Amino acid sequence: MSRARTNITGMGLVSCLGMGVEEVFQRMCAGECGIREIDRFDPEPYARKTGGQVPAEVEEALREEFAEDDFAAAMVKAAGRDALAQAGRTCGAADPELGLVLATNFGPMETLEWCWRERADMGTMDDATFAMADGMIDDVADWLGCGGPRLQLSLSCASGAAAVAVARDLVCSGRAQRVLAIGYDALTEYCWCGLTNLRTITTDCVRPFDVSRSGTVFSEGAAALLVSHPADGPGLAQLAGAATNNNAFHMTAPCKEAEGSLRVMQAALADAGLAASDIDHICAHATSTKANDITEAACFRNLLGERLPQTTVAAHKSQLGHMLGGAGTVEAIITIQAMRQGIIPPTINHVTPDPDCVLDCVPGIARQREFSTAITNSAGIGGNNASLVLIRG
Repeated sequence: MSRARTNITGMGLVSCLGMGVEEVFQRMCAGECGIREIDRFDPEPYARKTGGQVPAEVEEALREEFAEDDFAAAMVKAAGRDALAQAGRTCGAADPELGLVLATNFGPMETLEWCWRERADMGTMDDATFAMADGMIDDVADWLGCGGPRLQLSLSCASGAAAVAVARDLVCSGRAQRVLAIGYDALTEYCWCGLTNLRTITTDCVRPFDVSRSGTVFSEGAAALLVSHPADGPGLAQLAGAATNNNAFHMTAPCKEAEGSLRVMQAALADAGLAASDIDHICAHATSTKANDITEAACFRNLLGERLPQTTVAAHKSQLGHMLGGAGTVEAIITIQAMRQGIIPPTINHVTPDPDCVLDCVPGIARQREFSTAITNSAGIGGNNASLVLIRG
């Protein structure tokens, strides 16, 4: 049974392609890619020397404005502030009807990495060193004025979309009138070392659904969506449905034909009171790994059947990299922008289609296309899945 629809009334974004939703979207439509040389730490020990680090001028501005914060918290505050501003709201006094859901893979790892280095260098740990990490969600909530429910979740790379689903639950249940869902992660050497050990990072570029794809490239940023009750106004788009689930299959490998993703997308459609035949556009997880892309394409075939060739399938990681905890939220933002402006950013680096991944992934250049209903797919290690159904406002 479908529930009441909620609205997206504000959006904010910090990414490797810049800060601000409109700026990033325009750069994407121009075919730009945000992957660049890593200079925050020495990348020499690692096979991959480039990643989705935010531009130097963005980092400098955020570190100056939020000098006392972990860099992840600085990005979260900036994105959340922009989302509130677009909805006509400001940071400051606590709004008891405004909730906060943060989503991440690594959390404030800059601070935690510093704690580890303190232990290695000094032979001891001071509890006060952990204060910034331990108190991050309360600090962010207080700064943004989120006086309602506050929580943080981590469902690996499905975290960002899952946060939006939880925000929708909080609004639909009446626990909050509006909720900020913010997915984030920052690149530190500890993160990069761990991600390298997953052996999913390519030494090439991100090539979703291309026969030559060999892996993904990770990036950082924060993406914020303000999920609101319809009483707050029509907003930028309707968040008509959302769902999360777990494959219960394997710690890292996707199950055959992405059956968990199929189920979560069907559940999101049921929550929206829609059928697969209502979908005009898909925003794919599209990590550019051999296993993910082939199983995800099979999932879409099983979901849409004969309608798949007429359905556009976006693969935004080709330009933004894999934003980890922010991936699902940023992809929802770009989907909403594409619906509002009638143009879909391209899948770059897609040269030779994989015959097992035959999809219209908008290769090469942006495409003018009007569409009104879209669904997103997010997946992550541990078998986590999340999906959002969006309708043009």
